[in-house]
Amino acid sequence: MFGVLFSSHKIYCANVNMRFLKVCFRHISVINFQVFQMLNTFCAISVLIFSHNIYSAHSDLCSCKYSAFTAVATAIQLPNNGDVIAFQETITNVGDDFDLSTNIFTCRLSGLYVFSWSIRKGGDTTQPDIELQKNGVRVASVYLLNQQDPEQNSNTITLELQPTDQVKLVANNYGGGASRIYNDDRRYTTFTGYVLYREE
Repeated sequence: MFGVLFSSHKIYCANVNMRFLKVCFRHISVINFQVFQMLNTFCAISVLIFSHNIYSAHSDLCSCKYSAFTAVATAIQLPNNGDVIAFQETITNVGDDFDLSTNIFTCRLSGLYVFSWSIRKGGDTTQPDIELQKNGVRVASVYLLNQQDPEQNSNTITLELQPTDQVKLVANNYGGGASRIYNDDRRYTTFTGYVLYREE
């Protein structure tokens, strides 16, 4: 009699334990699913924040907080005195401050700028003298001597600029007449400018 009761008690306890374990596993599964959902949400938020930071950086670059350009010439030109040197392409034009239709850089951000230009002449007797002008006034020049061999020369300067100031390259040839500036798809003649320090 006692043996039967003891066996029944063990079976009852075993059933209770099984039910208890099932409940525990069910809660553990619910908790694991909730943790998974939390991790998934965290990852999604992280991706959104990262994407926003990239977009903000790109927006800063494209929202005119910077200014930089490099223009290149790909065609031979014969500028007369007073002609603005022409460029056919821009490799860089952050802020769109260099206008290819006029070949003039117009300052938009007050600050200290760096400008450099490189000029190549062919094997002829012309003497190109290409000067950089700020608001129509000569600042510095690149001069190529009268000789038969091809020649290339360059110059680099810094300028303090205010909004609406204009910078361009202009021919000022010795002896008058046209000079011959040689160019092809190797882009010998270039004009570069960028803001080194921007005034707030």
